[in-house]
Amino acid sequence: MHDIHTHLYWDSYDTDRDVVIARAHAAGVEKMFAIGCTVEESQQCVALANRYPEIFAAVGIHPHEFKGASDTVNLPADMALLRELTTGSKRVVAIGECGLDYYVRPVTIDLRQAFVGRGSNEISAETKAAQRQGFVAQIALARELGLPLIVHCRDAYEDMLALLNEEGKTLKAIILHCYMGDTEVTKKFLELGNVYFSFTANITYPVKRALSGTKDDLTETVKIVSLERLFVETDCPFLTPQSKRGERNEPSAAREVLERVAELHGVEPSRVEKMIDVTFRRVFSEIV
Repeated sequence: MHDIHTHLYWDSYDTDRDVVIARAHAAGVEKMFAIGCTVEESQQCVALANRYPEIFAAVGIHPHEFKGASDTVNLPADMALLRELTTGSKRVVAIGECGLDYYVRPVTIDLRQAFVGRGSNEISAETKAAQRQGFVAQIALARELGLPLIVHCRDAYEDMLALLNEEGKTLKAIILHCYMGDTEVTKKFLELGNVYFSFTANITYPVKRALSGTKDDLTETVKIVSLERLFVETDCPFLTPQSKRGERNEPSAAREVLERVAELHGVEPSRVEKMIDVTFRRVFSEIV
C-alpha cells in the first residue's frame, strides 16, 4: 500500500517525522509521496525524498499561488526551476500539485469567531485566467518530462474536465487528488482513459442525510470508480479520518481509507490493495 499524497515536509512533523514514518510502515504503507505546492516547498520535497528511501517527491505550484495582477509567481522562471528540480533528481516522480480552485473562502468579520461572513460568490475572471495559465504550463512540463500529473481541483470540475480534454489527453497519467466530484461529472472523467481518482479520509465522514444516495454523496462516487482507476492518500496533515477527527493526520491513516474503499465496493481490503498496487506499478513504473 502507498500514500500518494502527503505534506510530510511541514514543520508539524519536525519533532517526530521518523516515528510517523515508522507508524506508516507498521500500517503497511510502503511508499509515500511528498507533494509540493510552491517552488520552495517542492525543493523541500526533494530534500526529504533524498533523506528517506521510502519517500518520493512531486514538484508543482498550487492554484492558490496564481491570482492575476497580485501573482507572486514568475511563471517562466518558476517552470525552469521545477524542470531543474525534476531533471536533477531521480526522486521526482510527478508534477503537481497543480490545477484549478474556485472555492470562495469565508471572511472573518469578528476575530473572536471563525467564518462569520462570506466573500463574493465566485473568484474573479482574472484569477481564473491566471490559474488556467499556471496549470497549462505545468501540464506542458509534465508532457515534456513524461511524468504523471497530480491535480488539485475544487469547485471547478466542469472547467477541469474541459481543460483536460483540450490539453491532457497525451499525458502519461492524470491523478485527481482528494477527489470530490459528483457522480455525474465523474462519469465524464471516466471517459478519459488516463485519468485516475485518489480518495482521502473524507470518505470516512458521515454523509449528510440530505445528500445520502444522491449524485453529491461522495460515497456514491467511490462506488462508480473501478478499482483499476483509483488510489488512496491522506493529504496529511489534513483530512484526518473520522476515528481521529481533530488530530494531525499522517500516512498510517491510508489504511483506513483503503478499508473504507473496500467496504463501499463490497470486497475484501486485500483485493483493493492488490488492485491499487497493480495500478501504482503501471503509473509509477520507474520506482518499482
